[in-house]
Amino acid sequence: MSSRDQRVSLPVSMPIAAPLYPPPPYEFRAARQTWVVYEADAAGLAAYLPAGVEPDSDPATCAAWACHYPTSTFGPYLEAYLVVRVRVGEERFWYQPVIVTDAEAPMAAGRELWGYGKKLAALTWSGRDAGGPGTEQLVMTVERPRGLRLMTMSMQPERLLPAAELVTLATAEMLPTLSHRLVPASEPGRPPVVDELVAVDVRARTHRGADGRPELWRGRGAVEIGAGSAADPWHVFRPVRVLDAFTAVTDFTLPLGRVVPRP
Repeated sequence: MSSRDQRVSLPVSMPIAAPLYPPPPYEFRAARQTWVVYEADAAGLAAYLPAGVEPDSDPATCAAWACHYPTSTFGPYLEAYLVVRVRVGEERFWYQPVIVTDAEAPMAAGRELWGYGKKLAALTWSGRDAGGPGTEQLVMTVERPRGLRLMTMSMQPERLLPAAELVTLATAEMLPTLSHRLVPASEPGRPPVVDELVAVDVRARTHRGADGRPELWRGRGAVEIGAGSAADPWHVFRPVRVLDAFTAVTDFTLPLGRVVPRP
């Protein structure tokens, strides 16, 4: 093998001898994704947005997401994050200021490839298959460290939603996800080696039941965000009004993104 072939075949992640994750794209199967759309104080969260990124409304439109990934390139894991609907120049996105997971491989890949600000946290997920009191709801909790609650999100599915209806709802607007990829310099006194906005446009494929209808539900949702902490100031994204709630079972592919120029 030539030296050039050796360079091409090098893994994309460290350590070289035993990479933590393979090259993209990454596959997800039977993903249960649940999200609650709400309004938050735009002035309070503006300080947590990168330069050139602004909320596209006041109050700001946000969403809390709870994700149960039973099968993926990274294995099974849980994930939770908040997004804010923003504008960069003439483009609009869902910007992701905070995200947590309970597995190291998706955390490292998310931070290194797209700039997702992923941290490890203690997450719990309660689906509807366990039975017992309260299981008409889907519930995720986020603690970091364990015992310090950052968020409790719940959603009660009430009716199946036709895909044609979903695309007409302002509360279900599908936009690319935006992140801030920031890599510090290795030498003192130098600027970051990477400081860019990255957009990823993922189009999920919704599972269908035996009757052909998509496994996509609309219902009631609630988001409770705690006082936060010095390390995780989630409280600035606290809801002032809940707008809508959805849950779906999907397959999707997560590719590399594109760099978004700042105005």
